[in-house]
Amino acid sequence: MKPHAVGSICPSSQYLAKAMIKDIDFKPGDVVIEYGPGTGPFTHLLRQHLPQGIHYLGIEYDLHLCKALHRRFPEMLFHHGSAEEVEKLLKEYGLGPARLIISGLPFANMPASLQERILTATQEALRPDGLFRTFTYLCSSISPRARHFKKRASLHFQEEENHCIVLRNLPPARVLSYSVLN
Repeated sequence: MKPHAVGSICPSSQYLAKAMIKDIDFKPGDVVIEYGPGTGPFTHLLRQHLPQGIHYLGIEYDLHLCKALHRRFPEMLFHHGSAEEVEKLLKEYGLGPARLIISGLPFANMPASLQERILTATQEALRPDGLFRTFTYLCSSISPRARHFKKRASLHFQEEENHCIVLRNLPPARVLSYSVLN
């Protein structure tokens, strides 16, 4: 297992998935990007709850997982690559700026330079009323890389106050929600 590439030994729970898309008012034409769909717990819920006319793009770094996602969700669009390519991918697939970017990436395990490249690309890929949602495990939220991520994210985004702690996840997690700085 590659610790910088995988954030947990267990897939995210349905409770964390629900918290990640809670209170988002989707409209036809919206673009939803998912970073690191992995085995698909967020993808599964998104497929069930996104209204018709929403454009979805999952960006998965692990080729094996990306192929499995294609098989499991053949009606959804997945790209094997890195989240730092999101702007290029939006253009490549003819999509506009994203209404929501939801992330399952292990930011607390990433080098600071990669965190920064993904945050910069995310900021550029969101529309003015867009949201960026990610999560951190409670047990790792005080690690130096997790603290660095939160500090860097605050330079790119306005942090929303509606944090949600999901205890019914292994390990328990906190949802972080960010809006574009005006």
